[in-house]
Amino acid sequence: IIDNDANCAALGEYTVNGNEAKVFILITLGTGVGGGIVAEGRLLHGVRGAAGELGHITVDFDDPIQCTCGKKGCLETVASATGIVNLTRRYADEYEGDSQLKVLIDNGEEVTAKTVFDLAKEGDALALIVYKNFSRYLGLAAANIGSTLNPSKIVIGGGVSAAGDFLLDGVRKVFEENSFPQVRESTQLALATLGNDAGVIGAASLVLQ
Repeated sequence: IIDNDANCAALGEYTVNGNEAKVFILITLGTGVGGGIVAEGRLLHGVRGAAGELGHITVDFDDPIQCTCGKKGCLETVASATGIVNLTRRYADEYEGDSQLKVLIDNGEEVTAKTVFDLAKEGDALALIVYKNFSRYLGLAAANIGSTLNPSKIVIGGGVSAAGDFLLDGVRKVFEENSFPQVRESTQLALATLGNDAGVIGAASLVLQ
């Protein structure tokens, strides 16, 4: 019995934290963006196994970046750990104010998603621009997923989600501004809780099913 990592993680989070949900979504933000959809307790796979590939929803029409999938503007290019660095370089090129993040970029130093979120929490102007646009893209994707499936929960996991409530608050604001009213009132955004155990628990759940 086998499935991909994001699907297993979705089933794991559902099993522990969402099994009252008729429809449950996990968005994983790591090196890329993955996802999984659980409906009525079962993973959705689609006709070719591509259901839940949420990282390839097109969200960036401003300056779309080529994705590894072959098309441009995917959520993965602006909301993964790599995507956040992409956004940082984009906005650093046109930013002229004071910013520690700008200094790091200009000096060629390593910048990670954690660097960006840590500086945004401290009020760094460029980091806040990146944070705002990251939230815009992920919030819009979540709103579109919400309008399509009206899940009980959309849960955000993966390494980038370590930014915690700071990340969630920005995404939730955009989600609520762009959600169909019934979706806004009934779909909960939350952070994943199982970390790296989610995939293991989900894989075990496949066997139990």
